[in-house]
Amino acid sequence: MKETLIHIQLTLDYIEDNLKTEITPQELSALAGFSLCHYYHLFTQTVGMSLGQYVNGRRLRWAIYEIGEGRNILDVALEYGFETHAGFYRAFYREYGCSPTAYLKRHRPVKPYPIRLDQEGKLLFSIKNARKLLAAWGFEKYKIQDIYYEGSGQVSEHDFQVGEEWVLKLSPSPGRLNRHVELSLALEREGLAASVPVPVMENGREYLAQDGELFGILCGRIQGERMNGRELWEQSGKEMESNRACAFGALIGRLHGILARLDCSLCEESDLYGEVLSWALPAVQRKIEEMDKGLRKKTDMFQPESFTAEYIKGFGGLHRKLPRQIIHRDMNPCHVIRRKGKMAGFTDFELSQINLRLFDPCYAATGILTENLEKGLTVERWIPLYHDILRGYDREAYLTAEERQAAPWVVLSIQLICTAYFSEKEKYTRLAQINMHILKELIRKREQLIPDERTEKVFIKERRLWK
Repeated sequence: MKETLIHIQLTLDYIEDNLKTEITPQELSALAGFSLCHYYHLFTQTVGMSLGQYVNGRRLRWAIYEIGEGRNILDVALEYGFETHAGFYRAFYREYGCSPTAYLKRHRPVKPYPIRLDQEGKLLFSIKNARKLLAAWGFEKYKIQDIYYEGSGQVSEHDFQVGEEWVLKLSPSPGRLNRHVELSLALEREGLAASVPVPVMENGREYLAQDGELFGILCGRIQGERMNGRELWEQSGKEMESNRACAFGALIGRLHGILARLDCSLCEESDLYGEVLSWALPAVQRKIEEMDKGLRKKTDMFQPESFTAEYIKGFGGLHRKLPRQIIHRDMNPCHVIRRKGKMAGFTDFELSQINLRLFDPCYAATGILTENLEKGLTVERWIPLYHDILRGYDREAYLTAEERQAAPWVVLSIQLICTAYFSEKEKYTRLAQINMHILKELIRKREQLIPDERTEKVFIKERRLWK
């Protein structure tokens, strides 16, 4: 199998380098060293779609990226092998479910990354595999489309929209999907909107479908729209009752109140402090050393050795005193659904775990910063937003004195993990650069992340008003 991946990878690399030229199956099969018939079979088996679908999809993805960068639609279409504007329009509509113009009004295209089979493994999360799983619900003939996150323009790697009303979630791990099932059903019982799963046809009590090593659940789409981080930071700094960032933090606090009552055996336990020391800090240090070597000078970010000592001193004894429970773990604004102008519920619980409850509001804040750094949000403007989210969370969940003291270290822990994660994956090079910049700024300004005396008094006063 490994040898097959190597040969197919050679042809994927060739396709990526020659998308604007004619590519024949014969030259690809010769490059891979297989007969044409065998190559077709291995390609579909390994990549999860036919050769024609793959090449067409890569051309469309690159084409819409270049059009989004300001190039003329017809010029780009002709360069990528579409003979007419109408031909490009039809192909794009089949792939994305809308016209190129409509797509660009809703999304900011992200530069496509080369597919690496050694990182992706088998491309399990393909439309072909999604359609096979949908047979468990009798939905295999429904239209399937990619889902894009409004804020970042990134395509979901494991979710597909099915028709107009459902979302299919895919994973090789049934445990992740089972967590989503249990947690979303719990939220619905408590009156919060959630993406509730649909039972499979054969068994009204079973929610998971399986095809080989891939599992899936079909969920109803929550009526409403996904929250956009930009509107949160544009509204931050206002009075509490009209402050959307505060409302976001309060909703997270309400969610935590529900999750705290659930069976902890649903989720695995995570050690944020240990994860940073054992993996994230060393990985970031290696990345800094690579940058220094490339620039032939020392970066002005921080000295990892001295920062590690500060991290251990500041967070080492404190993290054990912080409340732990089941958390969402992926608390990006795009996973919050809004109805009639108000935040109503949550999606995507596959990553839920037992961790510091402070992780979720801090992760929500840092996610907004990462998503909007290139759209005008600076770290200076972000800091009041961060405090607003904590104020709202405290209104519902009552932050302890130790949590307020630990908040800057939790923020830095999250930023170290994000920087390390994106730095290790070629397709996330730009995100790695953004997160490295944010990490640098947050380390410099970490004293500003500690609630001051005035903020403490505000917390106490607002608790009383809220009650």
